[in-house]
Amino acid sequence: MSAISTRWYLPGATPTAELRELADLFGEIAGDFVPPLTSREGTTQSDLREPDAAVPGGYFKEMLQQDLILCRHEGQAAGFLSFRRDHWDPRYADLCPCLYVSTIAVRPHHRRHGIARVLYQELFDLPAPMPPWIVLRTWSTNTGHLELLSRLGFTNILRLKDDRATGVDTVYLAADRTAKADDAPSLRQGAPAQGPTKRAL
Repeated sequence: MSAISTRWYLPGATPTAELRELADLFGEIAGDFVPPLTSREGTTQSDLREPDAAVPGGYFKEMLQQDLILCRHEGQAAGFLSFRRDHWDPRYADLCPCLYVSTIAVRPHHRRHGIARVLYQELFDLPAPMPPWIVLRTWSTNTGHLELLSRLGFTNILRLKDDRATGVDTVYLAADRTAKADDAPSLRQGAPAQGPTKRAL
């Protein structure tokens, strides 16, 4: 059974060694997003059409000023999830303040090992005083991610047609951390998280 561990870092508190690993990981996965993360100004940018020029380092720098969960698989930095706590948005104000997932990514050769599930489970398991709702956005053609989110209990709360390109919508989804999803107990089967997961560093 492959070893998976997670570590939660508070905004701006990611150690230097992990920063180097994160930068490498970020470089590998940035182009998997629509539009690429390297072309975005920041993690909550509203205009997601392809810009005329890339914005050097803007997204990565802003991401590091958020809470960040780093996942290791067999000793290597394999994926991460960054989120904003106490996030507000008037479009879904009834769910706010919420935990807003700005980025979740898994290194290509570490995919299909349950890492994304473990990262999401870390959000569901955060201390009770944190907001109950988790909100995120993705693109409508990201079918694999959308299938996972559905299994985890996320539901569609907003859809912006042709927001990223013709035929590529932005989809907002939400899940209540206090609700018990049917498959929640099995999220880590085959990929148990090990090590400290609830102590923010």
